[in-house]
Amino acid sequence: MKNRKSILALAVVALVLVLGVGYAVVSSQTLTITNATATAQDTTLKVVYDGVNYGVTGKITAITSADDSTSATFTVTGLVLHETVSAEFEIKNKETDVNASIAVPTIENTNSNYFEVKVYYQPSDGSYAEWTGAQTLNAQATAKVKVEVTLKRTPVTSAESTSTINISYVASPID
Repeated sequence: MKNRKSILALAVVALVLVLGVGYAVVSSQTLTITNATATAQDTTLKVVYDGVNYGVTGKITAITSADDSTSATFTVTGLVLHETVSAEFEIKNKETDVNASIAVPTIENTNSNYFEVKVYYQPSDGSYAEWTGAQTLNAQATAKVKVEVTLKRTPVTSAESTSTINISYVASPID
């Protein structure tokens, strides 16, 4: 009985080997791998200003930004003491399958002695909140950014009554 089980097991193993070798012989598929290296394409993450502006008044020039840019510039002029004006625009994550983390923007204010700038972030499914930490923007999603500029001191000269604001951000992929 024990001898019979050993012979049967040996026969099954031999059959599998014959079938495998037979398939390889009759198969016309050839697989050759020689010194193969796979590299990912190095591209820039496409999280950019979408160029849609809201709330731009006569006291704020239209936001200027190059196509597919991560920075925007505008000028504020003609405010009275403690007056606040705001400009809103959109950021779009143009990636199809990569979510992004957007760091708090860098703000350049050419006249920070007189003008105060605050930045707010609104995800597509939420409300505005002051932008104090990194924000997540999912693939193909759009978020709004609102920049508020307030005149905090009365200017003495006409040169002091204008400020140019530049806002830029850095986006990183989320694994």
